[in-house]
Amino acid sequence: MSKPKENYTVLLAEDELFLSRTFENRLTLEGFTVLLAHDGEDAIQMILKEKPDLILLDLIMPKKNGFEVLEIIKKDELVQHIPVIITSNLGQDSDIEKAMKLGAVDYIIKSNISLKDLAMKVKEHLPLK
Repeated sequence: MSKPKENYTVLLAEDELFLSRTFENRLTLEGFTVLLAHDGEDAIQMILKEKPDLILLDLIMPKKNGFEVLEIIKKDELVQHIPVIITSNLGQDSDIEKAMKLGAVDYIIKSNISLKDLAMKVKEHLPLK
């Protein structure tokens, strides 16, 4: 898999430590700079401060859930353009529909995706620099 031409920054908002490290390792191998947030409030603060190129956002997190994070950042003019890919094990149509209505560009069921496919999805949704 080819590395991104530019150094892209991905914010990974995931409270499950093993999964967070696994995703981080794969994305780092692909050439991304990875920022980690372990709860919704940290995610919001980091997004506003760092303005990453793409956000991988879990739905079930402490302090603020992914839906709340998505709603907040999509109302902020400085960061609303950043593509958000939901990564969740919630696979009900209503959850997917709600995330897409709130502005997510994609929805990944964590238990159904390989690390290689995750990296491909990230590259697919990166904005051009």
